[in-house]
Amino acid sequence: MTIRFGTDGVRGPAGRFPLDAAGSFRIGRAVAAWIGAGHEVVLGRDTRESGPDIAEALTAGLVAGGARVLDAGVLPTAAVSCAVAARARRDPDAVGVMVTASHNPWRDNGIKVLDRGGGKLLDPAPLGRWLEDAPEPGGGTVEPLPDPLAPWLAALPSIDLSGLHILLDCAHGAAAGCAPDALRARGARLRLRGCAPDGRNINEGVGSLHPPADLGDADLAICLDGDADRVVLVDRRHGVLDGDDILWLLSRTIPGTVVGTVMTNGGLGAALGDRLVRTPVGDRFVAMAMQQHRALLGGEPSGHILLADGPPTACGLTTALRVLQASADDAGRPTLPLPVSGWTRWPQARHDLRRDVRQAPLPPSIAAARAATADGYRVLVRPSGTEPVVRIMVEGPDADRAARHCAHIAEELS
Repeated sequence: MTIRFGTDGVRGPAGRFPLDAAGSFRIGRAVAAWIGAGHEVVLGRDTRESGPDIAEALTAGLVAGGARVLDAGVLPTAAVSCAVAARARRDPDAVGVMVTASHNPWRDNGIKVLDRGGGKLLDPAPLGRWLEDAPEPGGGTVEPLPDPLAPWLAALPSIDLSGLHILLDCAHGAAAGCAPDALRARGARLRLRGCAPDGRNINEGVGSLHPPADLGDADLAICLDGDADRVVLVDRRHGVLDGDDILWLLSRTIPGTVVGTVMTNGGLGAALGDRLVRTPVGDRFVAMAMQQHRALLGGEPSGHILLADGPPTACGLTTALRVLQASADDAGRPTLPLPVSGWTRWPQARHDLRRDVRQAPLPPSIAAARAATADGYRVLVRPSGTEPVVRIMVEGPDADRAARHCAHIAEELS
């Protein structure tokens, strides 16, 4: 069976090809062939029940291909990325592999591959050529990675959070064992949510997809996803702040081009003007555009934020700390509420339609979408790169009208 890499590697139901033992072995073997025998692979995972089995099969494939596997255990994707960057001094061809399905439910899992230097794998084609048939020279090794969190912890922004009461939500995911200590080390007082993973509760009613409705006595909430590369903030005055709000906050202190996607709200586009460059959905495309335009900042409404001077891949905790730095007073202490004024969100209606486009391709033209466009609304209909769904977005001046257009499009495609 064929293995296809999507916008962020491979993702789908755990235990079903390619996220079974056979498929994971093939992916591991392919990674080893791609980098060449004898080179290092930092292997991490999130807290899903299926993670150890997939990691074991990946490791077997990597060892069969001659790779030196450094097992980092459970940690955020950005920590794997930082570990790869640190290893590059001794092995420039070292790469990373993260077993995670990010924000998906626990029954799913996935395999992300991080490029040399720890950054996004911008061109998966050279790796893809080995997925069907790769050599097995053997001779690979496996050992624990010493102090796997050290490079990531060292890269986190330094800021005085003393006196700040933060609700930290780790989505019962990869950051649950490390993010609380990182914030406490900066002086924050914490209330924890989503920090008790059991293998089956990752992202379940918690995290960046389910931010808290009530902050209690906390000043701010930091909500991560399953592998901690996304972040959503909750401010006592402004409520939920998504990736568009975060781009706006950071754009006030980071100059130059800002890279967004086709999902970036039109109101933010109007506020940023010609500073905004749009890409297709996916942080791989954001990273490519940032390179092309020499941009220092890019991201998606989901809270995937890339910083040219930050970790090689998105890090939700880094992003949150950078936002707090951007809001700091002259003494370097964060000020709340966060200064998000200056742009007005345009109404958007969204719908995720269960449809596998490999079995039922989208029609070349959608009458309801044409009608919405003629009515002055921006329409986006696209297959997800990670799930068998079609994502529908309609944006325009009136929320009710946008919702009706969105419903008509979904009905036509059902």
